Amino acid sequence: MKTLPKLLFGAILFLGVVHGLVIEPVGGLDNVEPTGHNETAFGGCTRWYMTPGTHPLDMDFLAECQTKDGSYLKSRQYLGQCIANVDGYLMMQDNGWFGNTCGDCWLSPDPKGKLGMFTWLHCSCYDGEKWGDTYINLDDIISNFHGLLSCLGHIAVLA
Repeated sequence: MKTLPKLLFGAILFLGVVHGLVIEPVGGLDNVEPTGHNETAFGGCTRWYMTPGTHPLDMDFLAECQTKDGSYLKSRQYLGQCIANVDGYLMMQDNGWFGNTCGDCWLSPDPKGKLGMFTWLHCSCYDGEKWGDTYINLDDIISNFHGLLSCLGHIAVLA
């Protein structure tokens, strides 16, 4: 009988941790307000935002990027292809799949207090002992490749 309460506690704890790993936009995906409104970053992209990941435990980054002819394409970049959790810190890394050990992520301006665009990814990441806040500037990682988002050689898919 002592095993059953431990199993129930473990299941409840697991569900709580998994729930924290997903970004759920208020009002659903159809009502997501772009963070990048009319700002330009990532080498000519605008109207960017994040959604729950297409891949399990990952996050997707969407933006409209300008092509050489001046038109815009909307694409989806899987952030796990370019970011890892390394000892509790978000780092640029090929196929890092940080979503396995990070959650409660959001976009914000520069965390050091400088004014700027919402290009910084903030997350709570597990370092093997505890959860802690960490951040990384996506503008240093993601770029515009002929109208599609790109990071570390991974070209985004059309959204």
